[in-house]
Parts: sequence; structure tokens; C-alpha cells
Amino acid sequence: MVFAVAIFTVMGSVAQTAQTAPNIDEDEAAAIDSAINAALEKNIELQGIEVTAQRQLVKNEIDRLSYNIQGDADSRTSNTLEMLKKVPLVSVDAQDEIRVKGSTNFKIYKNGHPDPSLSSNAKEVLKAIPASMIKRIEVITEPGAKYDAEGVTAILNIVMMDNSSMAGITGTLGLGIDHRGDPNAYGYITSQVGRWVTSVNYGYHRQGRHDPNINESETTYGNSGNTLFTSGDGLASVNVHYGNIESSVEVDSLNLLTLSFGGFFYNYNADGNGLVSMNDAQGNTLYSYKQLSNYPGNSYHNFNGRADYQHKTHRKNEALTLSYMLSTTRNKTEHDNRITDAFNSPVNYNAYQQHGKEDFWEHTLQLDWTRPFAQWHKVETGVKYIHRSNDSHTAMAYDTQGSTLNNETRFNHLTQVGAVYASYTFNRDKWSARAGLRYEWSYLRAKYPDGSQQGFHRSLNDWVPSASMSYQINMANSVKLAFATRINRPGISYLNPAVIDEPHSVSYGNAHLGSARHYSISATFMHIGPKFTFNVVPSISFSNNQITGVQFVKDGKTVSTYENTLASRWVGMSGFFQWQIHEKTSMMFNGDIGHNRYHSSALGLTNKGWESFFYTQITQQLPWKLRLTANVGKWGGGVEGLYGEQGHGWFHGLGLQRSFLKDDRLTVRISAQQPFAGKYHSFISHTTQGEYTGWNKVKWADRSVSLSVSYRFGSLNARVKKADKTIENSDVVGGSSAGGGATQQPSQGGN
Repeated sequence: MVFAVAIFTVMGSVAQTAQTAPNIDEDEAAAIDSAINAALEKNIELQGIEVTAQRQLVKNEIDRLSYNIQGDADSRTSNTLEMLKKVPLVSVDAQDEIRVKGSTNFKIYKNGHPDPSLSSNAKEVLKAIPASMIKRIEVITEPGAKYDAEGVTAILNIVMMDNSSMAGITGTLGLGIDHRGDPNAYGYITSQVGRWVTSVNYGYHRQGRHDPNINESETTYGNSGNTLFTSGDGLASVNVHYGNIESSVEVDSLNLLTLSFGGFFYNYNADGNGLVSMNDAQGNTLYSYKQLSNYPGNSYHNFNGRADYQHKTHRKNEALTLSYMLSTTRNKTEHDNRITDAFNSPVNYNAYQQHGKEDFWEHTLQLDWTRPFAQWHKVETGVKYIHRSNDSHTAMAYDTQGSTLNNETRFNHLTQVGAVYASYTFNRDKWSARAGLRYEWSYLRAKYPDGSQQGFHRSLNDWVPSASMSYQINMANSVKLAFATRINRPGISYLNPAVIDEPHSVSYGNAHLGSARHYSISATFMHIGPKFTFNVVPSISFSNNQITGVQFVKDGKTVSTYENTLASRWVGMSGFFQWQIHEKTSMMFNGDIGHNRYHSSALGLTNKGWESFFYTQITQQLPWKLRLTANVGKWGGGVEGLYGEQGHGWFHGLGLQRSFLKDDRLTVRISAQQPFAGKYHSFISHTTQGEYTGWNKVKWADRSVSLSVSYRFGSLNARVKKADKTIENSDVVGGSSAGGGATQQPSQGGN
């Protein structure tokens, strides 16, 4: 969405003709501020200087698109997840699932390096982080050799505010509440003591037990014609905490040390009631029962610490960076299930308990070197080592009459990765080009301390090339071509062989999964104008050994696991535009359309279809400094992996905000989601092929009204400096990872 830049007016005795700048970005805006401040310091009197321009929200570079969050007035009271809907190539549906370039195969970084607190439960964390803490969001569409092997279609890099604005303290405090009484609060403070500059932030979000989520499904087994009906509802309460402390000291003009520690923690409790019934092909009931579920003590935490030392030489932009990161994660699950009112019960127990715990530790050491030469050229090279350890313990206890049957599985998984990369970049006049090559050696080892299976190990070798080229046609228009290769390694939840055996379903991982390779080719055309900005991105991506979910029927139960048997193809186009219709009226649009094709020769299945998404918003400036926003979007549709297809839905919202006090330090916003829809929102997915077919319907309360208030205080001319290079880990799917992305795993493979 386009946002008008403020008008600078300084009264004095020297006349200056008003001038208009057609388009400025944040660096140019800062230069204007600096020039005016310098004039004021020299007591130069200026009169009538007026710079009027459209704030450039979108910026296009050789490897990324960036969206200027601080240039968008919605950032004052919106959360980061809401702002993501406006970022080119990004979509967020009504269930808060994030897609980049139509795919769930992406990773999230903060300030150019992985932040585990953002990685493991992205939608909850991003919903809790206020957008006022975010400077810009970058979509790294063509990761170079530094990133390529790390297994992502794209990278979302969230750049936090650096509070560049006399030594002192500055910060932001915010509080919000919705009509159900669920609160959220946050604080962000930066201060300087001597050479040290430190930033601290903490946030809290709570979701209480209110309206239940409702789930209904029907499954028909092809071999017998039997049909399974299930229905249930549940209530849950969730508490989310997140925080980070980051500090830097500039030892001298050539040496910089940055330290950080952060984490993310949540716990939840839930209860549910359900009904299960199995009928034969003639409609006769074979068995039925009710089930009472309880999740009494589930929790998740991730903590990580990082140190970066950067040494710059006297050659401009040459730097050597040494980085170390330690990350640890623990996921604890408790599930109690009791069977009542059973008719011809299909199992010999009346209750079962599932207890699970996953522990993850990761050490990463990395050395990077960047050196420009001969004016237009730059080389980057580096080495990296990762030591990643996963331990899993799963226990199932089945209560029969008078006895208890216990089943435990312990699984340890070790991954070591050694990598070296080299990248070359050329920039001259209107041309930019980059080419890179990365080599990765990885060693994987699995052990079963309980002796349930034979351990194994294997080594993998991967060469990962990449290339991109762009041409600046003129000041407003540019084109770009790119090719990339990526790999994904399976995480512990995909590998863990523990069998979760429930009355009508069985699930387990596959300890013998290997790396999956992905390829993509894309073109980008972008126009940036004073009133109208847009980009168009046609692309194709494919993989021949992607990890996919596998579904079949055994002993009257549905079984799910994983295999490297999926060949996937995606061809489509993404588009974005922002339009300043009038001085007080603006509009933005973000959408994509594409065709998916999934095929598995081993399973003898093919599934294909179209999918689309769009989000549009109109903003109107009203009298009395009021600002009205209205949005509408469409999500879903298309195929869902090898076996089915998903429905689609519509969503809309309204927002009204006003700022108060000097420099608009206090901002109040009232927003409504789905104000003209029913209380519940529904989503239906269909299983259309395989050994069983059926549908699943989920309903949840989606209509809400909320009030949020934020206040900025203090002034500070300092920022926590960050090394130009640091650690990025993002190669894992299905499990804990320090550099993992949104844990939105493609149920049948994804894109």
C-alpha cells in the first residue's frame, strides 16, 4: 500500500522554490533529514522547502524484494502476521498458514540469520510480535550459494528496528485486547552505556477457552466399502512468551562484536469430546464409541545464543566474520484419551496415554569472507560446520481391564554437516549478475537405545549451483532471471519410527529418508513509479525425490508415514501492485495463481490442479487524522499433495486508527475481522484417491473485534550493530531446527 512521505517545512528568510521528488526510498529520506538538520545546526534559515514524494514501500534487488514496514502507517498497531499479507509473493490464509511463492517450503530469518523462536511456530510468534518493531520484511527469492543448499523455495528475512534516531533510551510499549478478553502486551527498549548498545524486547499473548473448534470427517475404505464417521469439538488455552536481548560493542572502526540471546515459549491445555462410528457398505453399524480427550501439560521452548565477530580491513566493504550459535529446543506432549459407551469396540483397551519428549541441540561454527575488487566485482566465500543432535522418547500406555500395556520407543539422531561455498557478483551500470557454487557433505546416524531396531548411518554429498542476472531498463523498470537448486534433509519428526497406534489410525516416521533436491527458474519484471508500483513473477519449480506423506489402509486402520517418492511440478505467476489513487486514497493487491502436479511412480498416483490466492486493501485518510482500512481476500483451492484437494474461502476486515500527542507517539486502533460473516468459518478438504477416500471439515470462530494501543518514548542516536554475515541454518523439514522455517509441513509434499 502506498504511503505519502511527510512534508518538511522550515520557515526562514531565504526563499526556496518548492520541488517534487518522484520517488524516494528510506536511505534517500534519511539523507534529506540529515541535510535539513545540518542546515539547522549552521543556523541557515530556510523557507518553504517542501519535498513531496511517494514513500517507496517495495524495493527490488538482485536476490530479493523488500517491503518497508515502517513506511506503512498500519505498522503502528498491526502485528507482523497481518503485515505479511501485504508483502509481495507472500500469502496468509484464514487459518494463518503462510505461503511464499505459493509454497510452504520456506524459512524465516531475523536480521539475516535464523531465529529459532520464529522458526518452530511461525504463525503464533509473528502474530504476537508488533509490526512497530519491524523495519522491513525481505523476500529472498534467489538465495545465493551462501543459502542455496539450505533447502528453501525462499527466505523471509525480518529486519528489526535499529532505533537510529544523543545517547539515551528509546522504546515502544503496546497493549491489546479482543472482544473475548484475550490480551497481548509487548515492550521494546534500546539503550546505550558507553560503547555498548543494547536492545531488549519481551512479549506475551494469551488465548483463552471460548468458542470450540469443531471437526467432522468421513472416510470410505476402498477394499471393504466400510465408512468411518468422526465428529468432535474441543477447547484450548494457550500462553505464548517471547523475548530477546541483543548487544553490540564497536571496539574500534574495524572491529565489531555482537552478542544475542533469545527464546520462545508456549504451553497449552485442551479438552475435547468425540464420537466415532464405523458402518459397513449397507449402513449397518460395525462399532461405535465416544472418546474424551485431554491434553494436560503440553509445552514447547526454544532458546538460542549467538556471537558474531566482524573484522573489516582498510579496503572498503571487505570483511571477515566469525560466528558461533548454540540452540536448544524441547517439545513435550501429553495426551490422555478415554473410550466410553463402546459398542463392539475395535480395541481391547478402554483408555490410552501418549507421552512424548523431543530434545534438540545444535552447534554451528561459520567463517565468511567478503572482498570487492576492480570496482564492479565482489567475491564471497566461507566454510561452515553444524553438529545437530536429536533425542526422542515416545511412550504409549494402553489400559485394559486390570492391566496396563506399555510401549516405548527411544530414538537418537545425529547429523553433521560440513560446507564450503564461493560466490561472485558483478555490478556495472544497468547490469547485475551473480553466480555461486556450494558443496555440502553430511553424515547422518541413527541409534535406538531401547534396542528396538538396528542403527544405521550414511553419508551424503551435494553440489548446489545457482545463478541470477538483472537489468535496469531505466529508473523505473527492471527485469531479472534466476536459477536455483536446493536440498531438504528430513527432521526428527519425519525420521522418528515411533508408532502412534490409535483405535482407527496409525502413524510413524521413516528413519531411512534421504535428502530431497528442488530446482527453480523464475523471471521478475518490476516497475516502481511515483503513483503506481507493480511486479510480475512467472516461475517454475520441480523436484523428483521430494519427501511426501504416504497413506494406506492396514488391518482396518488408516496408516500414514513418509517416503522420498514424490515428483512435483509447479508453474505459476505471482503479482503485486500498489496504487496512490488520490492524495488521501491508496490501494494494494497481492496474489498468485499456479498449476500443481504431483506424481509418484512407486505409489501409482498422480494429482494435479490449479490454485490461487489474493489479498487487497484500500486505505482512506479521513478528517480529524482518522485512517480507515478495508481488506478482502481469497485463499485455498487446488490440489493437496498426492491424495486430495482443498476447499477455498473468503475473508475480510476493517480497521480505524488515530494517532495522538507530539510526533504521533500514541496510536489507537480498532479492528474487526469477518464483521459481515457468520460466527464460524469452515474449511473442507477432500481425499479423492488412494486406498481410502473422504472429506474432513473444520469449523472455528473467526469473527472478532479488538482494540490496541501503542506508545513510543525516548530518543536515541544509536543502534545495535550487526555483522554483515552470520549463521543461517535452514535445511531441515519435519522437526526441530535452529534454522528451520515455519513448521508448516506439506502434508503430502507441498511445493
